[in-house]
Amino acid sequence: MNLDLLNSLKTYNVKNISIINDPKSRLNAIVKQIYVINMNEDIRKRNYIYVLFKKYKINYNLIIVNKVDKEVFTKLCKNSPISESELGCTMSHMWCLIHMLKNEFENTIIFEDDVILSKNFIDEFLTVYQSNPKLDFLMLGAHDYYFSNNFKHVKNTIYRPDFDKTKRLFGAHANFYSYNGAKRMFHIRATNLSFFDNEYNLLFDTIPNSYICYPNLAISNMSESGINHEKTFLSKNEFDYYAECFKDINLFNYNFIQTNLLDISLAKKEDEVDSFIERCLFKYFTDYDKLELVKKRFVMDFFTMDDIKNILSHNSLITPNSLSKKCIGENS
Repeated sequence: MNLDLLNSLKTYNVKNISIINDPKSRLNAIVKQIYVINMNEDIRKRNYIYVLFKKYKINYNLIIVNKVDKEVFTKLCKNSPISESELGCTMSHMWCLIHMLKNEFENTIIFEDDVILSKNFIDEFLTVYQSNPKLDFLMLGAHDYYFSNNFKHVKNTIYRPDFDKTKRLFGAHANFYSYNGAKRMFHIRATNLSFFDNEYNLLFDTIPNSYICYPNLAISNMSESGINHEKTFLSKNEFDYYAECFKDINLFNYNFIQTNLLDISLAKKEDEVDSFIERCLFKYFTDYDKLELVKKRFVMDFFTMDDIKNILSHNSLITPNSLSKKCIGENS
């Protein structure tokens, strides 16, 4: 194992905040620990997760991380093509895996803060889980760049990638691990340091009972990335992504919102969700046809205007003072 990486993880600057939205959560009755990774500087995504998971009644541990120290980056990556932001992604996921293993949780889901959930996420996940009780690793959503040719492999909403043909398979935004699956994943990543969201197709042979959900139970906001991997709206890059990674995807099945296109300064007192979103889109798109295409991606009946105002607030909704003692626990 990479001893320098293990030592760096011991001193990794993390704030771990436990948030309880429903003591009787059906998802948390099955998944013993849920993590959501968030950058300390990204208040909007933190607020988005707070609003989103409250509406889904999901309990979780918010893992707030800082940028990796330059000295740590130089020490760990002097002979690696990994970037500073990619190393930060890797270390935050590995911190969650260590925390899970140390506490001997039976299983976990690790989310990233740009995750977009299917409208019936909890029911759909529980159906998959109960139908496959020996799961070790499950990608709840994947960027499988061969899927459009591979969809026939899907059986009962899960599949394994075609290893001979799948050349690019990514998706760290929503993954389920059993204890053994987490242990294997940690060992793999700690042995050969690389970007965590990199070439998952190489892992399926080493982690038994590994699958991908399709239709995806979780997708990510590909128009925005904290590690400069975003895909511009309506670009060829974005078109190729949807064409290759999905088969007849219906965004109306997800509570899809592009918070990075919304500007709270444009809100009016009388606004409804759709009028506010349209006004924001006019700021970004001069072509009305393009505006209409992007607007169709937004869910209009899930988030309220109060939700959106909370998401776009410059102040974090998650602070020690805003949560009861029963809802918060900070540790590293």
